[in-house]
Amino acid sequence: MLRFGTDGIRGRANQELTMDVGYWFGVAVAEEMECDRVAIGRDTRESGFWLAQAVGLGLAASGVDVIDCGIMPTGALSWVARKVEAPTVVVSASHNPYYDNGIKVFTASGGKLSERMERKIEGTLNALVSGRGKRYGKLGGYEPRDFSGEYVAWLLSLRGPLERTLLVAYDAANGAAAGLADGLIESLGAEVALAIGNGPDGHNINDGVGALHPERLVEAVVASGADVGLAFDGDADRLIAVSPSGRVVDGDDIMALLALDLHRRGGLAGPGIVVTVMSNLGLEKAMVSHGFEVVRTRVGDRQVAIGLEETGFGLGGEQSGHIIVPSLSPTGDGLLTALLLLHIIAGGKGNFDALLDRLGPKYPQIHRQVPTASCATVAAAPEVSGLVEEVEAQLGDQGRVVLRASGTEPLVRIMVEARSVAEAETAADRLVGAVLKAAGRI
Repeated sequence: MLRFGTDGIRGRANQELTMDVGYWFGVAVAEEMECDRVAIGRDTRESGFWLAQAVGLGLAASGVDVIDCGIMPTGALSWVARKVEAPTVVVSASHNPYYDNGIKVFTASGGKLSERMERKIEGTLNALVSGRGKRYGKLGGYEPRDFSGEYVAWLLSLRGPLERTLLVAYDAANGAAAGLADGLIESLGAEVALAIGNGPDGHNINDGVGALHPERLVEAVVASGADVGLAFDGDADRLIAVSPSGRVVDGDDIMALLALDLHRRGGLAGPGIVVTVMSNLGLEKAMVSHGFEVVRTRVGDRQVAIGLEETGFGLGGEQSGHIIVPSLSPTGDGLLTALLLLHIIAGGKGNFDALLDRLGPKYPQIHRQVPTASCATVAAAPEVSGLVEEVEAQLGDQGRVVLRASGTEPLVRIMVEARSVAEAETAADRLVGAVLKAAGRI
């Protein structure tokens, strides 16, 4: 059965996620959302063109006009939805390898679908895929349209040129930012020191490059003397940065800098931020010390978006680099985050490293993952949950445990945070053992 996960429907392209599935997905969206036009965009993986065409065929066969945006970042497609006031389908598997793909939908306001609407589309899709017929009528139209220039112009309108020239290196992950990052950086008045992952060929998206693999960017920043490095993922909805000294700067650090900057500008509602259970305890303590409230949610930018809506706060995000500034965009947008970060660095006293040093210490985190087909059952097993409670009691307020079934892969994910690396590793190893035992692997 095809199901929406934490970020749309995903699977191996042309295996679980076939052209038939794409076609019926388009039909299901037309049937359940009752729209007269839909925009479609994608990232650079080889299956993206055909899967986007398949979704478009399903929409057009159902009488819906299709606007084909070609290759565009996910955040840009949220902006397109708001601009044309129509739902937008995003064909992307984000940070996954090229052989995977996925489909998700933004509403006409640029935000994620409600869970209720996802269930409706999911139900109709599975009924159609399993053989329920559909009677067709009017055929929809087709309009190819390049929104890239308008999107970059919109970004530039938010803050204008930088206060001083910065030397910037970036890694586009051979993905959707490859055609846009240069133009944005140079239009801000910055200089591009070096570009990595800027030659997508359909197979090399996220392959040793981008936000999940910042090692090459670290080397490039240090070697070139750049003021900052910017690493996007395949669909450019997340950002990881690199400081002049080669420090990898995750979403927690970026959120802290954004929170302080927005508060200084009078634009941090609450004042507070929404983060997930994966965000570092050091971020929480630093924000609380500045008088900000911190609310945690389950993993996923959808959960962050819901938390922002419920709290009314002005900033939220994930350690992975998905960051939402609801006054500017209802979803994560790596290029927007990059724009805001570059302005903070250009307007700050000292370099990027000096700004980071003022944020305070972070707690060591150890991450483990255990492959298992029955990840949800294993994660909820009494012997596993019992050990989680035991470890949490031992750590007290100087550490945390997050053990959960992955929403995108057949894995149990484990994160332990503690005062020292050794303490966190010991606890993580114990939890891995419990998960393996519950899965029947030892």
